[in-house]
Amino acid sequence: MRVDTLIQNVSDQCIPNVVAVKTFRPKRVVWVYSPQKQYKQVLNRLKAMCDSSIEHLEWAVDARDSEKLENQLQSYFSKLKHAGHVVYHTTGGTKAMSLQGLVALSRFHIKSKQPIQAVVMNPQSQQFDVVFPKAENHAVACISLSLRQIIQVHGNAIRSQGRDARDLINHQEALNRLRLMHPMLMRESNQISMLSKDKDGMAILQGQTKLADVIIEAARLAEDIGVVQDLKIERSQISSKQIGDADLWSYIRDVWMEDWVAMVLAAGDNRWQQAFSGIKINFRSPNNNQEFDFLGARKNHLVYWSCKNTGDLSSAQLFEVDALRDEVGGRDFHVAGLVHTAEAKSGMVENAKRLGVHLVNILDNNAEERLLALSCQ
Repeated sequence: MRVDTLIQNVSDQCIPNVVAVKTFRPKRVVWVYSPQKQYKQVLNRLKAMCDSSIEHLEWAVDARDSEKLENQLQSYFSKLKHAGHVVYHTTGGTKAMSLQGLVALSRFHIKSKQPIQAVVMNPQSQQFDVVFPKAENHAVACISLSLRQIIQVHGNAIRSQGRDARDLINHQEALNRLRLMHPMLMRESNQISMLSKDKDGMAILQGQTKLADVIIEAARLAEDIGVVQDLKIERSQISSKQIGDADLWSYIRDVWMEDWVAMVLAAGDNRWQQAFSGIKINFRSPNNNQEFDFLGARKNHLVYWSCKNTGDLSSAQLFEVDALRDEVGGRDFHVAGLVHTAEAKSGMVENAKRLGVHLVNILDNNAEERLLALSCQ
């Protein structure tokens, strides 16, 4: 759909703003914003994501003063010339901005006699619903943003993509086997006495005595997945060449969880725009970066899972997920959770609910179904 003028309110909840621009493909965008520094920064990021041919108008308003807001909007609308087909997108901004904007729009509609609609984005149906001049559900289907676009609009950037979730579907059998072996592997983990590298750069996994069969099988599975190569297995030693960021022992101990999550989600749903395990994100500067165990974009929602191989869950782990979620994707339009190996005690479950952080024990029989249900709502 192509319109002449798209008017929309700017706020921290900025994913709908980008979706509206990509969906309606306007010739001109009118940005209604409160001129505090944080919103000006959001506005600048939004403008940078638009096609270079789009004309931009900025309407600075006082969202705290209702009378002043009404007068400002009336004045701005009265000076809007050659607007053509107008769509007013009301999802963002404060309630006062949306309500008073609709009032100003209706008055402008009476005077201009031009085709005008006011819409709101429905995040569940991924459709724009019309709310003015006549209500209409599911009027226009939303364009889906990529993971890169969702991250970019919040001022961040992908530093390293990590492992593509779609590629990990090829290793479904190996990753499921590592999941089943995990309790046995942890029981044998005290065998490992040393991790080192030889003069040729080969990583050495040294056991105290003869290595258990479960450790050897896990090492072979890691080679099949492509984490290491040139695997050499002796009685009490395994040597290998590291391919990615994780060494052999780190991978078979806990990093496999990240790839299992990515594999399950990619295999179980085909509506991912992009999804990666072990992805690194720069937070507004090249020197401020963070690795995310799983990060994906689906139906204009960001999905983030942290993976922890731990005997106990802590509030600090929940707070970390909560903080990183907000940092990478804002406060709305996201799913976030913790995939773990520990028993979730009642107090920790309640804390997670308060923070809006989902919990999935990767060793539970229903872990795959629960992970899919929570991520693909």
